[in-house]
Amino acid sequence: MMKISKGDKIDEISLPKTDGTIFNLSETRGKKVLLTFYRIAGCSFCNLRINEFKRRFDEFGNNFTHVAIFHSPKNNLENYMRKHGELPFTVLADEEFKYYKKYEIERSLAKTIAAMLFKAHKIIPAIVKGYIPFSIKGYFDIAVTDILINEEGVVDQVYYAKKDIADHFSFDKVKDFSL
Repeated sequence: MMKISKGDKIDEISLPKTDGTIFNLSETRGKKVLLTFYRIAGCSFCNLRINEFKRRFDEFGNNFTHVAIFHSPKNNLENYMRKHGELPFTVLADEEFKYYKKYEIERSLAKTIAAMLFKAHKIIPAIVKGYIPFSIKGYFDIAVTDILINEEGVVDQVYYAKKDIADHFSFDKVKDFSL
């Protein structure tokens, strides 16, 4: 197990996409990548973020992609991602929590409570869009982690959620990296 740091090369990540085919992180070589470890498929905050990435994806340029990993069974992830329609990036299921453990992605009850208290205003728009965690299959207390990886597969920046479980790089930071 190891926390990811700037300058690291990420070992191969091989996980199923929602369609069941296996995706390998090495397929992204030559592109800038935002690799995000999200929580569960039904997480309202996560689905809002996925929705925002879909809506704004063309702002990030042609040499960029997003790889989203969820701690969820593939079929559960597929059901929730279907609500977004076709996504211009890759969504993966890490049902066994394998890569979360390997890269020491944090679980935190305190950060879960902080998100519920300080980001409660985001729950209503999520519910309106249908992003309701009806079936919680996976750990709900995962503090997200964003990793920016350059074209050579080297970590440029990493952000382990600090304030709460829904604490990400800003879109502007990702956009600046991507262009």
